[in-house]
Amino acid sequence: MGVKTMELEKNIVEEVHQKLEIKNMFLLGIQHVAAMCAGAIAVPMILGESLGLGQEEINTLVSATLMMAGLGTFIQTLDIHGKIGAKLPIVEGVSFAGVSALVAVGLSYKGSDPIFGLQVMFGATIVSGIFAFLVAPMFGKLLKYFPPLVSGVVVTSMGLSLIPVALRWVAGSPKSSSYLSIKNIILALVTIGIILAIQKLSKGFLGNIAILLGIFLGTLVAIPMELTDFSTLNEATAFTINTPLQFGFPKFELTAILSLFLVQLVIMTDATGNQINLSDICSVEPNQEKIVAGLRGHGLTSIIAGFFNSFPHSLFGQNVGIAAITGVKSRFVGTAAGIILLVVSFFPKLVAILTSIPSPVLGGAGIIMFGIVAANGIKRLGTISYDGNKNLVIVATSLGMALAPIAAPQLFTNFPQWGKILFQSPVTLGALTVLILNIVFNEFNKK
Repeated sequence: MGVKTMELEKNIVEEVHQKLEIKNMFLLGIQHVAAMCAGAIAVPMILGESLGLGQEEINTLVSATLMMAGLGTFIQTLDIHGKIGAKLPIVEGVSFAGVSALVAVGLSYKGSDPIFGLQVMFGATIVSGIFAFLVAPMFGKLLKYFPPLVSGVVVTSMGLSLIPVALRWVAGSPKSSSYLSIKNIILALVTIGIILAIQKLSKGFLGNIAILLGIFLGTLVAIPMELTDFSTLNEATAFTINTPLQFGFPKFELTAILSLFLVQLVIMTDATGNQINLSDICSVEPNQEKIVAGLRGHGLTSIIAGFFNSFPHSLFGQNVGIAAITGVKSRFVGTAAGIILLVVSFFPKLVAILTSIPSPVLGGAGIIMFGIVAANGIKRLGTISYDGNKNLVIVATSLGMALAPIAAPQLFTNFPQWGKILFQSPVTLGALTVLILNIVFNEFNKK
């Protein structure tokens, strides 16, 4: 019996480390990229637009993010170091968990110079990555403070904080002649309808890339509506390499760093759950050593990202779903996806096409994308018990606090600088509230 078990484990290991035919690996890699591309470019666009950066600067952020997604995927899938990287078909991407906190940081520090706000973001990203790398071995002990009650509130807050961003995309740029036009709303609704139709009529691969197809087809619809502008495509160079510190040396501000420490804890919690799921799909035992190696990979990627003009990265949950659907366990499929992401980042014209997508199209897709984030949080909250405890009060209070900066963005205007950074982020405020209340009402009652 023992011999058979050893043989089975050997076959499993070989399957995870199996190198498929190059053609198949890259076809599967394209599928992974297709599933995460829309989400990957959304974050740098949100952050760039929140600071009022120009289109060329936003293109640089998008290019940097795609490059770092490729490098981060290499770290997670290749055997670079025995204690860094999960060695699973992981695809990295810039995390949505940090969006609200980073926007708050950027707006608080930019003053009359949005580049300074960007430098503070990069500095906080670097230090938070070091923090994630160092606390990875201890994170198993901290997980008890992030049960579904806490993570559910955090993820729900994340989704709720991003939905207004999607609605602002639907409205369009205030500088645009089509701002708040009926055309914008119609285009957003058409995009939503396309995505829902694909979800209804398709399964498998097409269903997985419904968001991407919706964005593509929505953009085609926008052309006769005269809502497209591809002028940056002509201005973009043919080839570029994302070099470090393009926006200057990072600035390190304590309150911004502390804000991203909490974001990293949320990222690590979510990444741990995703890694456990992916390990189960790949028939690999998700032991502590492998979990820690994966978390170190996220931390190292974030450290490098801060120097290379990007933001905190993590495992993309969409790609875990694709691994489950395809049943392909080879980590080298992730490596192929990393190569594709890296190549795209070298060609500004490809990046310009991505960033020239009409904002109402992104808004329509964003309503669904960000709504799914909130729905996943609600799904987690549905797994906990509300009988004989105060969990309902905890959830209600925490979500109410998270909604405060969304409903009244000027509420914390008169707070000191550190207070603005911590409390203007719905995710940070909701997470702090639920962490404290969970400890007070639940942890203190345990023997």
